[in-house]
Amino acid sequence: MKEKKIKRILVSIFLGDRYTKLTSINDQVRYMTMNAIFMAAIIPLTVLGTVMLIEDVLIRAIINYFIAFLCLTSLILIRSKMPLRLVPVFPVSVFGAFCVYLLYTGDLHLWAAIWLFSFPAITIFLCQIFIGIIESIIVFIGILLILYAPFIPVQVDFDISIRIVLAYFLVTALAIIYESISLRKDKLEAKLKVELAQERDIVQTMKNNIQQGIFLMDKEYKILPQYSQPLVNILSYYDSELAGKNFLDILSSSLDAKQLQTMQSYYTMMFEKSKSSRVLESVNPISEFDYHVDDRIKVLTTKFHLVEQADSEAFVIGIIQDITREKEFEKELQEQRLAKETEMKNMFDVIQIDPIVFGDFIDDTENNFNYINSILKDRTLTERQVVTKFFQNVHAIKSNALILGLESLGLKLHSLEDDIKKVSSQDQISLDDVLRLTVKFETIMQEKDTYMKIVNKIESFKVSNRLDTVLLHSLIKAVEKTCEDTQKKANLKAGHIDIGILESKLRKPIKDILFQCVRNSIFHGIEPEEERIKKNKKPEGLLVFSIKNIDGNAEITFSDDGKGLNWEKIKTKYLELHPDAKNIDKKVLLSSIFSPEFSTSEETTSVAGRGVGLSHVKDLVKANNGTVNVNSSEAGLIFKFTFPLTS
Repeated sequence: MKEKKIKRILVSIFLGDRYTKLTSINDQVRYMTMNAIFMAAIIPLTVLGTVMLIEDVLIRAIINYFIAFLCLTSLILIRSKMPLRLVPVFPVSVFGAFCVYLLYTGDLHLWAAIWLFSFPAITIFLCQIFIGIIESIIVFIGILLILYAPFIPVQVDFDISIRIVLAYFLVTALAIIYESISLRKDKLEAKLKVELAQERDIVQTMKNNIQQGIFLMDKEYKILPQYSQPLVNILSYYDSELAGKNFLDILSSSLDAKQLQTMQSYYTMMFEKSKSSRVLESVNPISEFDYHVDDRIKVLTTKFHLVEQADSEAFVIGIIQDITREKEFEKELQEQRLAKETEMKNMFDVIQIDPIVFGDFIDDTENNFNYINSILKDRTLTERQVVTKFFQNVHAIKSNALILGLESLGLKLHSLEDDIKKVSSQDQISLDDVLRLTVKFETIMQEKDTYMKIVNKIESFKVSNRLDTVLLHSLIKAVEKTCEDTQKKANLKAGHIDIGILESKLRKPIKDILFQCVRNSIFHGIEPEEERIKKNKKPEGLLVFSIKNIDGNAEITFSDDGKGLNWEKIKTKYLELHPDAKNIDKKVLLSSIFSPEFSTSEETTSVAGRGVGLSHVKDLVKANNGTVNVNSSEAGLIFKFTFPLTS
């Protein structure tokens, strides 16, 4: 702890706290360079100024002291919050002036040459390229003035001056090229860092959102820090970080010693590449396994792949997925499928049995079941006596079931008999043994209830598929649809329906006639709800039909409690079609409503308006040698259709 404190103090003195906050490598290098230059120059410049002062070289002494002061000031500035690129501008400018001054004094052989040729590199590096070029150009102008201006008293050989100019120009050019390359490199690095950061964020987001546990594992089976968040949830490992944990240790509660040894051998083959990746994938010992955690069992799947890198050790990437819910769903589907198959098998068994015989079997089974319940409650019997009588009744039920072909029930009862035999062979029979057999028997007897449900379904199916039931259901649907289209309310009531008539060739024409009557009554006859209420009628209209056998004829009656035929509308429409007609009594008008394209509707809808419906009814009546009678009043409309059954 003390060493760290001392190290921190030394770093603060020689580098300053600002260095640790710099992120760019170039900025760190510039900072260290300026820091070193300023710190290293202060003492020698001070000593040199003192020597010059002793030797009475006052100007040189002042210059050295001044530059030392600038170095101290700059040292303080670079450690402040001042932008790093602005700190060296002033001391570098003074340094450039000093270089020009040395050239002016004629000191060409040592100091002037060293400082002049080092100035472009120093200023471009410290002040960066833009300010550095400006500073270098200013000094270059100073050099040209000193070497070639006629009013400057310095005498320099022409070849030396040319060398100075060319050397300075060359150094400046090289410094600019180097700094430009460095800047381009920095920009490229910054761009690559941003792209890498974005890709890293995308990969991390993908890892955390894909519902699979993804992790890396080394040769020691330790999980590396690069793992996805879902892995924590899948393994239910919330106590600490997974990084550094032994993967096989985590699975130890779910695998036995032999399985763990097999996994070690599997990973050894993977790292040694003794088998192909395809073979390794096919022999994965835990490709699917039960994972025990927190008194629960999860079903997990795994995949492993070896990843090799040139400059580092190989590692395994593992992918774990929790398929517990899928397995539960698959099990539910399997149970439902088996239940359906059993139901179909039971239904197939039942429909082959005579209903009377099956009813007798059910009665006998109920009697046996009740008898077994009675002996279980009989306190005078010993457990062995109870088991014996229990066995006898179970055997009787099984025998009857197998005789009737109820294989599923018979096999279950046969299995129960095996259990009873095992209990009977014991020296002592306990009450728990009897209760266990009783529970199994009651479970099996639920099969009997299944048979009863099947019988009820068959009977219901028979009833629901009678012709009269189908017809009534279809007409009710027609009433509901027409009411929905017309925004009216009406109910349908069926009177007597002779099933024999519906089994004859009249079924189809009767159905078509009734359908048309339903639509016609609701559209033309049944009033809107408000109008019916004003007439002291129920809000819902009532449609009634019956199909009877009267003296060998089929008599179909259909009525509604609407407003009846609108004779005025019928008359108006008739005169439109027959303007020269003179005989327009009710008999003629009534006959006209059965004419093709005759309709009193003002608009055509999907329900009415085309004048085809009653025309079709008339054709059906005629085609089947029938007659139609219509009775209309304010209380409603009645259609009576009569067809001979013998024709």
